[in-house]
Parts: sequence; structure tokens; C-alpha cells
Amino acid sequence: MAGDASLFYDRFDNRRRIIGRLVAITPVRIGSGGGIPEPGAVDNPVIRDAYGRPFIPGSSFKGVWRTFAEQVLGQLANGDRGCCDPLSEPCLSTKSVKELKKEHGKNLQALAQAIYEQLCPACRLFGSPHFAGRVRVRDLLVIESSWPGFYEIRPGVAIDRDKRTSLTSRKYETEAVPAGTAFTFEAIVENATEEEWQDLLLTLFPFIRGELPIGGSTGRGLGRVRLENVKVASVTVSNLRQFLIGGWESISTEEMKDVCRASELNPGGGENV
Repeated sequence: MAGDASLFYDRFDNRRRIIGRLVAITPVRIGSGGGIPEPGAVDNPVIRDAYGRPFIPGSSFKGVWRTFAEQVLGQLANGDRGCCDPLSEPCLSTKSVKELKKEHGKNLQALAQAIYEQLCPACRLFGSPHFAGRVRVRDLLVIESSWPGFYEIRPGVAIDRDKRTSLTSRKYETEAVPAGTAFTFEAIVENATEEEWQDLLLTLFPFIRGELPIGGSTGRGLGRVRLENVKVASVTVSNLRQFLIGGWESISTEEMKDVCRASELNPGGGENV
């Protein structure tokens, strides 16, 4: 399947949509980054949309997902080749790509195949500078009925690491979204091989069991989440016309447990699968 030209992006082969609810088991903190603080404002506010509501950027969820995939997929891959470190030792360098371009010239299909074959399992799924990944994660928007309309404020104080004492002059406040708040989850998987699809499902199970934290201050107990009510819709050539006319609403969804059964995967009876 890896060599099938239809599984690149010049032709449509399949598209899958994974939807669900990401529920905060403990308070969750996704920081808003820089900016000039206003007088009286919280030192470390959470990221908000234009209406002041919390949300989780799709890149934040995808980053945690990819990091976990890099840890485990290399152990599951056939052969001795595992996943790369995309920052220090990428599986395919810019120099290697230039050499491949010289070798294959204007034969773009052969060039794409050569690049794909040298990528590690994580880069094939989540992308690299030289290959568009299979997975796109939408921003996770808050489900307003689950959000109480306010944020938790957690006080903190800086620690002198040498004296092992607190620095009372350096107090700060951290903002977090309260536990119980839920966010919409949607991921689109494009033209994945069956092996890639199984890899993706395997790396999603820990989110369903609530084992992978997200956001900041996870070492202080924040950020534990659980993915619930996971469903999958699939578009292939056989129902492509139906999808183009009616969109995702016209495509039936399957429960996660049924998708796992069809892919010959057993998630171990997780309560939310």
C-alpha cells in the first residue's frame, strides 16, 4: 500500500473524520503567550477566543498526539528503523531531499515516492518539512453548556532553588479552565494506508483512557483530559458523490469500538471506546 500512487494527494482515495468530546478531568491551562499585561490582570491567563471563551488550539492537541506517537510507533514499526527526532535528527534532511530532486528530475511521482519511503512512521502521519501529514486537528471549541463561565485562579510563588525556600516577593497567579469543561474534538485523516490508520488509532487510545495530559503545569496536576463519545465517519470512492453533495452530515458514523473491531484492534475494553 505504501507504494500506491493514489495514497499521496494527487488523487482521492479515502478521508476519515474522527469526532468526540474532550473533557477536562482536572483544570486545564493553555497559556495565551505574550502580550502586555493590564493592571490587575492575571499573570498567566489562558488563551481565549474573540468572545472571551476558552478553547484549545488544534496544534496543542496535535503536538501532544505527535510526541506520544514518536515515542511508541518506532517500537511498533517493522524492522530496525524507529521514529526520528524532527528537531535534532530528522529522518529526511534538506540535503537528502536536494539529492533526491537531482536523481528524479521532473518525475514528481517518483520523487514523492522516494521521499515517502524515507520518512519515519510519525512523519508520515503528522507531516515533515517535505511531506504534508495525513492528520489535521481543528481547534477544540468549548461546549458552552459545560463551561461555568469563569476561570480558576491558582496562586503560586517562585522558589529559590539554592536555598530551597519560597521568594515571597515573587508571587504570581495562574489561570485555568475548570474541571468538567468539555471541548469539541475533530480530526481529519487524509488518504491514510490501513497500516497508518491502525497506528493512528493505537496512539489515540491513551487519550480515550485519560492518560495523556495537555497544556501547561501538568507537573502540578493540571491538564488531565479524557476523549469521550468518539465516532468515525469514512469517505471512499464509493460514497464520494454522496459526500460532495451532502457533506459529513450525509455520511453515517461508526462507534470507536466498531472501528477498532474492523481494523482488528482491541483497545482493552476502555469504557469510552
